[in-house]
Amino acid sequence: MSRTNADPIEKPTGGFQLPKSVMKWVAIGLVLSSAVVIIISLYSGVKFSDFESIGYLTFGLAAAVSVARLLVQIVRFRVITVGLAGDAKLDLSGLALTRISSEFISIATPASSTGVILRTAWLAGKGVVGGTALWIGYFEVLIEIYVGAGLAIIAAAYAFLKGAVVLGSTIAAVALVLIVGYTLVFIIPAKKNIKIPHLLFRIAEYLVGGPRATALYVRAVVGSLNFSLSAQAILTRGTLPVMLKAVVLTIIEDVLTGAALWLVLNAAGLKIDLLSSTIATYGAITIAQVPVSIGGAGITELTIQSYLTAVYGFSSWAAVVIWRVATYQVMLAITGIVFLLFVRKATRHTEQVRDVAHQKNSR
Repeated sequence: MSRTNADPIEKPTGGFQLPKSVMKWVAIGLVLSSAVVIIISLYSGVKFSDFESIGYLTFGLAAAVSVARLLVQIVRFRVITVGLAGDAKLDLSGLALTRISSEFISIATPASSTGVILRTAWLAGKGVVGGTALWIGYFEVLIEIYVGAGLAIIAAAYAFLKGAVVLGSTIAAVALVLIVGYTLVFIIPAKKNIKIPHLLFRIAEYLVGGPRATALYVRAVVGSLNFSLSAQAILTRGTLPVMLKAVVLTIIEDVLTGAALWLVLNAAGLKIDLLSSTIATYGAITIAQVPVSIGGAGITELTIQSYLTAVYGFSSWAAVVIWRVATYQVMLAITGIVFLLFVRKATRHTEQVRDVAHQKNSR
C-alpha cells in the first residue's frame, strides 16, 4: 500500500511517543532482571572462581552470538516490511535503529511482543497505513512464535522421554497456548471483518458527549477495518516467499540463541550438541513467554536449570548465570544504548517539525 492510501483519520506524524506505562516497565525491568541474577548467584552459592573456570572467552563468544541475532532481526524486519508494505518507494532509513530499539522494549517489559508498538509507530511515520503497519510487526512476532513454539514442543517431547513429565507437560501446554492464541488473533480478522458494536457508540456518547463520541466511533470503525483488510492481504497476496524467508531467518536466529547456551554448557562440562542446546533453550524461553515477570527474569533461569537437571542430569548455576548474563544483560545494555539514540533522534525530528510548523503559523 502506498503512502497516498494512508488512513486520513490517522495521519502519521514526524515522531512517536511511547505510552508512559511502557517506559515504566522498561525501568522496572532493568532493575528487576539484574536483581534476579544477583539473588540467584548469592542463593545458589555461585563464586567468582566458578565464572573463571568457564572462561571469559566463552562468555565473550556467547555474548557475541547473542548480539549477532540483532543483525538477523534487522534483515528479517526489512524482508517482511518490503514484502507486506506494498510500497516500492518506501523510505527505510532508520530501519536498523528502530528494530534494535524495539528489541530493547520487548526484552525489558513483561510481554515480548511489546516492541511491536514502536515498530508500528515507525512504519506509520513512514506513511504505511495503520492496519498494515501493525500487521507487519505482528506478522514478525507470529513467525517467531511458530518457530519457537515448534522447538519447545520438541523439547517437551524429549523431557517426556527422560521422565520429566511435569516439566514436559508445562512446556507443551504453554507452547500450544501461544500457537493457538496468536493464530486466532491472526485468522479471525483475516477471515472476517471485525465489526465495532454500535452499543459502544451509545456508551461513548453518554460518557463524553455526542460529537466526540462520533469521532471516536468512526476512528474505531476505520481502524478495525484497516486491521482486517491488512490481515486478509497477507493471506491473499503472494506472500509465501516472504513467509519462507522470514521462517529461514528466524531459524537462523534461534540457532544463534541455542549456540550461546551450547558454548557455555560445553565449557562447564556438559558435552551437548548444538541442536539439543537450541531445543533446551526454547523449552525455557517458551515458558518465560508467560507475562508474569519482566523479561522472563527468574522463570528463564529456573526453567533452564530444571530442564538440564531433569533431562541431562547436569546442574550448574554458574553456567546458567553466565548464559543469562551473556544473552540478556549484555543484550539489554546494547539495545538500551541504541534505544536512547533512537529516542534522541526521534525527539530532534519532532522538534524540527514543530519549529517549521510554528514558523509557518507565525507568518
